[in-house]
Amino acid sequence: MHLLAILASALSGVFMALQGLFNAKLAEKAGLFRGNLYVHLIALLLAFMLFIFLPHPVLRTKLTYTDLLGGVLAPAIILLVAYGIALSGTFKATIAIVAAQTLAAALLDNFGLFGLEKKPLSWLEIGGAILIIFGVYLVLRSK
Repeated sequence: MHLLAILASALSGVFMALQGLFNAKLAEKAGLFRGNLYVHLIALLLAFMLFIFLPHPVLRTKLTYTDLLGGVLAPAIILLVAYGIALSGTFKATIAIVAAQTLAAALLDNFGLFGLEKKPLSWLEIGGAILIIFGVYLVLRSK
């Protein structure tokens, strides 16, 4: 494992928790859909500035529809996270999010979906997934 990649991934997890909280607060004030629009307009502006001012590789291959699905999923993710956090709180919603992300990533890797290299799960990884599910059950059971 590359330590820098793990640290970057952990930092993105912190950012995701913060983003979910901020988006839930924005949705309370502006409404779920208007808040989602504001978030994406700001993200578009920042992405455009990065595109203009930072070097980026030249497009070498033709894009397919699956290459662009992240843009289709982004509004749903923002809406669902803000909704979940507003109703259940940051901790419980984030536990459910991280568990679902982890299990979905395991399936994507295991079956090599969407062009990923097939990486079958080991028994230890399957055991870890079972523990994650049990952990979510414990957290969501509490009041």
